[in-house]
Amino acid sequence: MLGGLLLLGGGSTYWQQTAPPRAALAAERQRLQALQSRVAQRQQALTQMRTQFQGLGELEKFQVVWSEVLQAVSERIPGSLWLNRIELVQPDAKLNPQTAAAPPPAAGAPLAAPPPRLLRLEILTELGPDSTPLLDVARFLDELGHDPRFAQRFQLLDWEASSATVGSGTAHKDQITLTVSFKVML
Repeated sequence: MLGGLLLLGGGSTYWQQTAPPRAALAAERQRLQALQSRVAQRQQALTQMRTQFQGLGELEKFQVVWSEVLQAVSERIPGSLWLNRIELVQPDAKLNPQTAAAPPPAAGAPLAAPPPRLLRLEILTELGPDSTPLLDVARFLDELGHDPRFAQRFQLLDWEASSATVGSGTAHKDQITLTVSFKVML
């Protein structure tokens, strides 16, 4: 019985001496977990802000380029051609299969550069007995290729032509629609 009392007394003394450090250790672990959670949230917010600022920098570059592109195109386009649409687009996945198969970056890894953009021009022209629309398009693209505002920033990738008949009866006209794609070289 005396041994039991000694054991109980020793256990009680041990408990009284180690309980405060254990409680403090448990409290420190909880604070550490809370800090780790806050660091993870801040890291995520920082990553989002970095992406947004990178997007703003890209937008700023393209605003300057966009005005120069519009000026170069408007000065060079012949009267026989109509610029139906001019747009800056992301390339299709089928044009660049490596970007479609690339795994997403790991958390905390530096952000990869955005994929190259494409400048796409949609040009319309009418066909007639004395028209030379393809020669006009070739001259237009050649002049754009020699314009320093355009040639330094864009590289001709491909073009596609399609024809259609607009109107009916004697008022019908044959048209060619050309879609010309340029790679943005910024």
